[in-house]
Amino acid sequence: MIVITVVTADLFLDEEYINTKNVQTSCPTKIFTKSAMIFGSLQICATHLVPDEKLKYAANVAAEWLDNDGDGDADEPRILDSLKESQSLVVMSLDGFSSLAFLKIAAASVVGGYTIQDLSAEETNNPTRRDASQEEIHHIIVVGGWIKALPKIFSDQKDDRSDLYNIWKFADDNGHYSYDDPTCDDSCKTVEFFYLATAAYLGSMADLFSDEMRLKDKVAMRKHIPNIMDIFESTDYSYPTNHWPTGVYTHKKNIQLSGIDSE
Repeated sequence: MIVITVVTADLFLDEEYINTKNVQTSCPTKIFTKSAMIFGSLQICATHLVPDEKLKYAANVAAEWLDNDGDGDADEPRILDSLKESQSLVVMSLDGFSSLAFLKIAAASVVGGYTIQDLSAEETNNPTRRDASQEEIHHIIVVGGWIKALPKIFSDQKDDRSDLYNIWKFADDNGHYSYDDPTCDDSCKTVEFFYLATAAYLGSMADLFSDEMRLKDKVAMRKHIPNIMDIFESTDYSYPTNHWPTGVYTHKKNIQLSGIDSE
């Protein structure tokens, strides 16, 4: 699966994609000069124009989603296995990939078997706009991790009729959630819904400013879509319900940085 935002630019004229050193061989193309590996399972690859601090912040957010109770161990080891098997990868640009860069990344990803989500530095920990890093990284962890590890519960495919898919369909049919993007199919809407339901559960009001998710907190969800609470609070696995990621993570042993200083 590849989800990449494209901006119009010429790959061969854009200095962001001209790289003659610090090539990250574990990344899908030579345009990436720095990277972070989180829990040995989820990688973030960034171009040279992405500030080091933005990459570190994104890596911390990823670590928080995986170790949400902050004890230094991944909350759900099965997710790590799935992320690794699906070669889940976040690709970071300064402010969106050009069309030619997208084609290059997409081709390399298909050949390499990566599951990819993009993230820009401009939408990461930017005080002038909503921080999108929590959302984009949650998407890749769900698609490459939760869905793969526990498809009966988390699958986004109609034919699987997973618990999550059925809850999304119920919420959509009953006016509790709506997503009008014509490019987003039922699979996409299921993943988007799950993110906003997580935001409502953990109280991230910055993510609930629109009327896409009409149920804004635990009380409303428990009343109108009670089955979503079973997904969040099940004892059969450990879903992140401790806190909303803040970009601060203290167990640095779980993040390996390459191409930048660790401090």
